[in-house]
Amino acid sequence: MTATSLSYEERPPTAGLIKGSVLFTDGSRLDLKEFLIIHPTLRVIKYAYHYRREDQLIFRYDNANDPAARNLPTFPSHKHIASGILVAEKPSFEQVLQEILSQLRFP
Repeated sequence: MTATSLSYEERPPTAGLIKGSVLFTDGSRLDLKEFLIIHPTLRVIKYAYHYRREDQLIFRYDNANDPAARNLPTFPSHKHIASGILVAEKPSFEQVLQEILSQLRFP
C-alpha cells in the first residue's frame, strides 16, 4: 500500500458511515463505504467495495438496488466485473483484501 484514508461520520441517533480508500503499489485502488446501524446491534445496511486500476473496473461488491441484479438469488448483494454482474454474498473486508492481493501486479 502506498496511501490510505478512512473516515467515519456519525448519523445520529443510531447509524454511521465509514468511507475509505487504499492505493496499492501497482497503482490500483480500493474505494469502500459501509452504512452501519450501530444500536442496538452492529449491522451493515449498505456497502460497496470498488476495486479498480486507473478508470477500469476490476470488481465491485455492493448491495445497491441494481435492476440488472434483480434476478440473482443473492439480490440485492452482487458482484460487478468488467464483463457483467455475478451472484455474490457480502464478502468480509478480509476476503476483499485477499481477492485484491491475488490480483496485484508486482514489478
